[in-house]
Amino acid sequence: MEARKLEDYTYQDYLDIDATTKERVELIFGKIYMMAGASAVHQDVVLNIAATLRQYDRCKPRIAPYDLKLFCPRQGVQESTNVVQPDVMLFCENEQIPCAIFEVLSPSTAAKDKTVKKELYECAKIREYFLVEPEYGIVEKFVLDGDSYRYVGSFTKKDAIDVACLEIKLEVAGFFAGIELQEGEECD
Repeated sequence: MEARKLEDYTYQDYLDIDATTKERVELIFGKIYMMAGASAVHQDVVLNIAATLRQYDRCKPRIAPYDLKLFCPRQGVQESTNVVQPDVMLFCENEQIPCAIFEVLSPSTAAKDKTVKKELYECAKIREYFLVEPEYGIVEKFVLDGDSYRYVGSFTKKDAIDVACLEIKLEVAGFFAGIELQEGEECD
């Protein structure tokens, strides 16, 4: 029997893996990514963001684990179905596709969040993408401009950040309320 290439997974393969393991996995552009458990700091930041977003009735936040199925064709990939578990999603106009996604960076996810997931969200036409860095208390914002993301800027705890879906500015400090990394601690 021939060995299976790691980059050639289908949605059915994803379902088979998901049904046979307790591990959380994501399917992005035909590749399977294993997901590590989150640290307390990571979870605290996720909950702070979701609680902040939940205050506004016009939109509905969701947090991982929540399978978000996105369809995006890509050259060289046999199937266009992707399944990811963003840290925080904001659903406003559409119950299927979020208008904004917040990924909380950690050493085990930062590279994927900044590259392949950003590419997927761009392709799926997610209007706003936020990268949240707990270690430094920074939020980077990207806005869909045509077919690609445009970098808007980095925001610190002293700033307010515009979330277009909500038509409101949010205090970045609220995302990091009560969060203090201990010496040598990482947000995994």
